[in-house]
Amino acid sequence: MSSTTVPTTPLPQSSENGPDCEMDVIVDVGDQKKPGGKSEAARDAFKNKDVAASRKAHENKEDHGGTGSEYVKSIVFGGLDGIITTFAVVAAAQGAGDENLDVAKTVLILGFANLFADGFSMGFGEFLSSRAELDFAKSEREREEWEFKNSPDLEKKEMIDLYQERGISEEDAETLVSILSKDKDLFIDTMMVEELGIQVELEDQWAPFKSAVAMFVSFICFGMVPLFVYLPQKDGINVFIIACSATAVTLFVLGAVRGKLTRQHWLKCGLYMVLNGAIAAGISYLVGFLVGEAVD
Repeated sequence: MSSTTVPTTPLPQSSENGPDCEMDVIVDVGDQKKPGGKSEAARDAFKNKDVAASRKAHENKEDHGGTGSEYVKSIVFGGLDGIITTFAVVAAAQGAGDENLDVAKTVLILGFANLFADGFSMGFGEFLSSRAELDFAKSEREREEWEFKNSPDLEKKEMIDLYQERGISEEDAETLVSILSKDKDLFIDTMMVEELGIQVELEDQWAPFKSAVAMFVSFICFGMVPLFVYLPQKDGINVFIIACSATAVTLFVLGAVRGKLTRQHWLKCGLYMVLNGAIAAGISYLVGFLVGEAVD
């Protein structure tokens, strides 16, 4: 069964300075071009209005994402969730800290317990959602194959209507569909995208499991950053400041990476993620302080 798809919907275009980072769209770099390939060079040419560079970018052989690049989304979002969730525990414990509370011990116990429990939950959730998406795509493709086999004229008519809705003349639409229908797999792949909006890799049955593992490992690794500072089991505001600094730097790096992947301004995305973490930590610290005062 073929898994080739023909993406026909253009990707969102960035402005010259990059859009705001609030837009949570991750480009699947397993199917699109990696930074440094043709698309990146073409975008730079467009930004500089350099026609010669644009033509050169289109003449060069395209570079595609390498092995594992399709799991970048799981790694980035897993890392962001992991470090923010864990640092919230650190901030709450620090906010509630008093002379009767061993903050370092509390942070390590609750932090690691929360880290692995939430990491498993995130990974398992990623597996279920990816598995459901894959199963749905497979069932829809089987249906399209059956319909094309038994009613090819009606399937072609559907495609012609779809292209006409996009503004293509009836004559051109018929010509286009006639050419596409000569290759059954290509025609069905195009139907999956045009009619159903489905563009999923169907051949890799382990993809949901791999995404889940990537999410879990990323969640654990990045979530450990705020906890490492407390491993010597020392309390005090200085330790908390170090934990804040390490978390802020990690959040900025992850945000900047996300910005590059989503073709947005990396600095803006990095700062946005630091702000997000700061607000979450502030809320957690305040709640920890208020609850600590209430139960004294």
